[in-house]
Amino acid sequence: MDDLRSMLEVLRANGLVVDVRREVSLDRELGAVLHAVERSGRTAFFHNVKGHQMPVVGGVLASHAHMALALDCERGDVRGRLAEALDNPIPAHETSVAAPSQEVAERDSTVALTRLPVPIHAPLDAGPFINAGVVIARDPNSGFHNLSFNRMQIYDDRTTGLNVNAWRHIKEFFSKSEARQEDLPFCVAVGVDPALLMAAAFRYKGDEYEIAGGIRRRPIEVVRAMSCDVLVPAHAELVLEGKVLAGQRRDEGPMAEFTGHYSGRGPQLVAHISAISHRRAPLFETMAGASPEHLILGNAVTREGPLFDSVRRMSPRVSDVHLPTYGSGFLAVISMHEPHAGEAESVGIAALASHVNVKAVVIVDDDVNIYDPSEIMWALATRTMWEKAPIRIPGALGNDLDPASDSQQLQGKAIVVAVLGEERRKKFTKVNYPDVELSEYISVEGG
Repeated sequence: MDDLRSMLEVLRANGLVVDVRREVSLDRELGAVLHAVERSGRTAFFHNVKGHQMPVVGGVLASHAHMALALDCERGDVRGRLAEALDNPIPAHETSVAAPSQEVAERDSTVALTRLPVPIHAPLDAGPFINAGVVIARDPNSGFHNLSFNRMQIYDDRTTGLNVNAWRHIKEFFSKSEARQEDLPFCVAVGVDPALLMAAAFRYKGDEYEIAGGIRRRPIEVVRAMSCDVLVPAHAELVLEGKVLAGQRRDEGPMAEFTGHYSGRGPQLVAHISAISHRRAPLFETMAGASPEHLILGNAVTREGPLFDSVRRMSPRVSDVHLPTYGSGFLAVISMHEPHAGEAESVGIAALASHVNVKAVVIVDDDVNIYDPSEIMWALATRTMWEKAPIRIPGALGNDLDPASDSQQLQGKAIVVAVLGEERRKKFTKVNYPDVELSEYISVEGG
């Protein structure tokens, strides 16, 4: 697997692609259909987009099962494979062979972003947003490439907003360039190997193509951009090239965000797109805001590993951890094997310390399936001693997009321990029936 197309072949072979052949509008209709398909745990392929020849694909990493297929591993091995990539980075390989991503080139006056099938996803989105593109920029000092997700609101044929959080590496790069009154060259790769999507979700001190190589277990093939000194994926469907403009800001947003709420509207960076290259018959990849894929890439890919490491250092009795998509990255669920008195509470503190976004921790026994929300609710209802829970931590630093944070990003955090404990374990045992294949027991009339 080295591109979007090979990933789609794997998904299709596993029955995970929904082909939408009915004509759909980019104006909030495609986004609604994509969101529904993703919630069913599948990928959407839109063959007939109104006013456009280019098909649109969304939800490529719509579930952990999709991620496992992208990595050619079992669901339970995903976290380990990503940790392995961090420990074994592999530099990119710059190829001199003609790259698929540069089969067709458009420059300057021929560039027209409005010809791309960029959806207005959610009902209250301010306009069309490119949000599944991997934004690529180089540190002006070290030359390292950074891969990231930064939503881009399209204003006209060659101008976009670029929403950049203060803590992102590209913000650091731009600040260095802007201090010299220089624009920052950057590119956006749309429709890429899922390994690049995963790598873009990491924060890494080196060149982030190395993380993608580690994920894929071989070098990622890259080629030099047509108009700037930035290396871009050779097998991307489409690449935008341009500059982040020094000294310019423009109101951007709102857009449906990972919290399940719309972001506000405010001044953000401005980008000028001067060149577009693409395959001869490209696919356009997009991502529904506040969707499972949005949450998986924004939270689970990068944060479940550090969460597991943090809590395992506190206790060897930690069995598993999960940052469920329905918790918007703010909820951590942890299973433990027969924790000692006070041990679960200590593990909860370690979980809160693993990432600023984690604000609620639920700890259950390892006979509870932490990937099944109904089992978690069952544990909360039957095993929580509510006279002792939750453990509350007021005035902690949170995420500024979380509606529960105040103007200083402060919020309350909590730990809920839903375990039986040593004494109750002697008396209560969870009821479990063996799995059966019903088709072996139920006859079909007339069959």
